[in-house]
Amino acid sequence: MKPSEVRKIIGDVPYMTLDQGETLTEFIHRNKIRDVLELGFCHGVSTCYMAAALAEQGGGSITSIDLEGARNEKPNIEELLTKLGLRDSVKCYYEHTSYTWRLMKFLEEDPTPRFDFCFLDGAHNWFVDGFAFLLADRLLRRNGWFIFDDLHWIDGGSTAAGKAMSEEERNSAQVQKIYEVLVKPHPCYGDFKTEDRWAYAHKLTASVTDPAPVKMEHVVKVVPMPWGRVGAKVRRLMGGAD
Repeated sequence: MKPSEVRKIIGDVPYMTLDQGETLTEFIHRNKIRDVLELGFCHGVSTCYMAAALAEQGGGSITSIDLEGARNEKPNIEELLTKLGLRDSVKCYYEHTSYTWRLMKFLEEDPTPRFDFCFLDGAHNWFVDGFAFLLADRLLRRNGWFIFDDLHWIDGGSTAAGKAMSEEERNSAQVQKIYEVLVKPHPCYGDFKTEDRWAYAHKLTASVTDPAPVKMEHVVKVVPMPWGRVGAKVRRLMGGAD
């Protein structure tokens, strides 16, 4: 099923555009992704595009984690996947506080790396997503990829979590801080690229004792952020309101 077909079935449910769905689909095919970890899914539109991409290339699995409140989205992830006939390819987890708790449980149960790709589009703050990167890294196979969404987004006090932050925290692009401070200096990662509001990182080696041989960065283009729309998404993911 092509991205355009997915779009026809799910309609204009937020928060991923058809262009982004096409980019994600091409990325999955180019890198032969089979096992996906998705942190933050809201309605599940991104999940639908990824599930369709995996099905088109012969199969795969997605593990998606969000807050309990995502069950009440209209429509929710399970309804959209069922419309596409792809419900069985996705395992959904609903957490009370954060996907970091579920990641801890995964590591407790079996610390073996099991994912080829992690799409991180959740809390958008240093406190949750910085830790989530460190946990998900341990579950990512060698040659796996991260994509960080909303790289330049600033809370500005628009979420419940943001209201409790200092002025400096509220006005910092915290996903970008994670990318610059934790991801790019990491000895296992390279082939960095930023395009629009996405940042990419490639896990070139599985061990810090065998550092990545090549560290490259490509900045393709930067598109202004749709602040109101992104803020609404983050508020839902954080379980807060204005």
